[in-house]
Amino acid sequence: MSKQSEYVRRTYSITAQRYDMILKAYKVLGVNLERWRSDAIAKLPSISSARLLDVGVGTGKNIPHLISRYPDYQEIVGIDYTPAMLVRGQKLVRDNEWEKVGLVLGDARRLSEYFTEPFDLIISTYSLSIIPNSPLVLKEIRKLMKSDTYLHLLDCQKFKGILRIYNPLAILLSTRLGGSNETYSVPVSDISSRMFKSIFRRTFYAGLFYEDLYNGSKVS
Repeated sequence: MSKQSEYVRRTYSITAQRYDMILKAYKVLGVNLERWRSDAIAKLPSISSARLLDVGVGTGKNIPHLISRYPDYQEIVGIDYTPAMLVRGQKLVRDNEWEKVGLVLGDARRLSEYFTEPFDLIISTYSLSIIPNSPLVLKEIRKLMKSDTYLHLLDCQKFKGILRIYNPLAILLSTRLGGSNETYSVPVSDISSRMFKSIFRRTFYAGLFYEDLYNGSKVS
């Protein structure tokens, strides 16, 4: 395990105990992570009897929104690197008695070692800016996509242009959720746009956050 990976797991083990409090603190700054999450998932394309994968599932915040959007889902699988986060996620699943929902402890940079069949939708929410070597995660995601698989990313990135003077503050806030200058500096949205066929792309909150939707068709 690399030092960065150890840092992420250690930080998220602490974060798991105060995750809701951190989200509320962000909301005061106008960073409404929960509303952006629910709004984005509600707008995802229709899929019948879908197999869904949540990369960086954490405490399971995406799961109720996925179930609401895809009530006839075939299976929902989440993977996360931090046991403490998954404990909370598994409790959420048990308390709601959700069926066909499984959470896996594992490294997103080795997705194809845990899963062999493709999914209909793969999502990653506020995770790739935290994971070391996130381009490797994207390559692993590629292996689990069919031509009609959708990939949805919702995350944060560095400010560009004149607003880049605020990047030190943005990175400092990111460290509270396990990020670092190294992970935060990777231009995931730009890399993804070269790997997958873009359906929808947007930035918001002065460009600090992005939402991308792709499918598995070859990029022309």
